[in-house]
Amino acid sequence: MQYRTNTGIGAATPATTAVTGGGKTVGRWLKDRREKKKEETRAQNAQLHAAISVAGVAAAVAAYAAATAASSSAGKDEQRAKTDMAVASAATLVAAQCVETAEAMGAERDHLTSVISSAVNVRSAGDIMTLTAGAATALRGAATLKARALKEVWNIAAVIPVENNKNGGNGSNGSSNGSFSGELLPEENFLGICSRELLARGCELLKRTRKGDLHWKVVSVYINRMNQVMLKMKSRHVAGTITKKKKNVVLEVIKDMPAWPGRHLLEGGENRRYFGLKTVMRGVVEFECKSQREYDIWTQGVSRLLSIAAEKNNRNRI
Repeated sequence: MQYRTNTGIGAATPATTAVTGGGKTVGRWLKDRREKKKEETRAQNAQLHAAISVAGVAAAVAAYAAATAASSSAGKDEQRAKTDMAVASAATLVAAQCVETAEAMGAERDHLTSVISSAVNVRSAGDIMTLTAGAATALRGAATLKARALKEVWNIAAVIPVENNKNGGNGSNGSSNGSFSGELLPEENFLGICSRELLARGCELLKRTRKGDLHWKVVSVYINRMNQVMLKMKSRHVAGTITKKKKNVVLEVIKDMPAWPGRHLLEGGENRRYFGLKTVMRGVVEFECKSQREYDIWTQGVSRLLSIAAEKNNRNRI
């Protein structure tokens, strides 16, 4: 971080218009952070609304399936009644999971109860189609807001330097007593913060299992309170509203892994890159990147997190 200095006699003093290494003032940076926080809040609210809408659709389908099963049973069509009961049971399970997910995301119980109560009173397929259309619109809106927020971070991350010291060497803020340095540590500067935020927010990457199966995962990497670099992978189900999370401690980044069999035959296959994260519990977890840029951001970013964690652990031992 740099500081503007007075041109008069005497030592330079820090001004309120401190600028980051990229020339952005602290005031502007804080304003951008506030705007970004608002965007994140809007995105979270949109995701919550989408989760509630999907829960309503699931409840409506469960209620309709149960009513259909009851009518089939009354009509003495035993085989059809069994099928309808199985569908009703499955729909009820999905609805319960959707409600639980919406509550976990912060939905108010009264509002959720009102939506579910209204949904279970559907009387026709048209009612279900109306609810489905509303839920689909909510999901698209949530996806748009999330993509917009993530795009801003990706644009910033695109200019992250490969080496930590590219933004300059050691410096001073010009303070007369030298007791405080205005320069931030390399991993704590503006671009470093954005890089860490990008990895913590995560994005979808294609993962290969030990058996060679491919699965899309929402992957994020961050440093926990124990100064451990953590890999978190989430699997999405039911239009993205139900997630299953797995966490592992990262030990090492493995770069330039061999291409997966057959992937070079796909469109853009020659641009795909592969890396692995060596973990404590799962060994090496392999991922595919669609481009060199995405590969660099993940491999360099995780390597930086490992360096930061190691440095903090070393300081704590002293």
